[in-house]
Amino acid sequence: MRFARAADLRAAGAFLVVLAAGLGMLLLVAGRPGADDAPQPAPAAAAPGEVLATGPIQPAALSIPAIGVDSPVESRGTVRYENPFTGQPVDGYGVPESMRTTSWWSDGPLPGSGQMAVILGHQQAGGGAVFDRLHTLAPGDEVTLRDGAGAVLRLQVLGEPVTGLDKATSALSDTLNAHPAGADVALVTCGGEFVEDAGASTDNTVVFATVVR
Repeated sequence: MRFARAADLRAAGAFLVVLAAGLGMLLLVAGRPGADDAPQPAPAAAAPGEVLATGPIQPAALSIPAIGVDSPVESRGTVRYENPFTGQPVDGYGVPESMRTTSWWSDGPLPGSGQMAVILGHQQAGGGAVFDRLHTLAPGDEVTLRDGAGAVLRLQVLGEPVTGLDKATSALSDTLNAHPAGADVALVTCGGEFVEDAGASTDNTVVFATVVR
């Protein structure tokens, strides 16, 4: 995220600071541990006129019907900034410039690659942000990603949302590194109390999803 835009989001009361770790950036390059042992969801069925992705995709759109999400996906790389709670410089995920769009961490794996991709979106207490209800998702809820050509990657939520990940610690990176077997995508947003002096909320929330093939 460009720092020139940060003030606008803080004014909206929802500057999403997604901290990879207090000591450095988490690089999700390892294959999913134990993926072959994880319970497998039912095979996806293509809707009429729909083309299912057969490999990795660069996401252009995200849909999560259970929480009313139908959003473009931007590509955002790694950014360096000061952790507002510790004052330490950290490398973190670039986040969407709009409250209504999401972003894929483009320095990490592609969705559907067999490694875990990261997709981020904003949340704000007053509503109006794309991931306001991310914490309400339940295991089995549908998640759909589409690339620019319309190929569809179908996923479903894997386990309960992980909430209360303190941004002043390495809780987010620890959670992502220890992701459950079968996790293909991590959906990440902010949560907890918004601290005016820091211009950020205190926590992160993560929902894991697995590809349905």
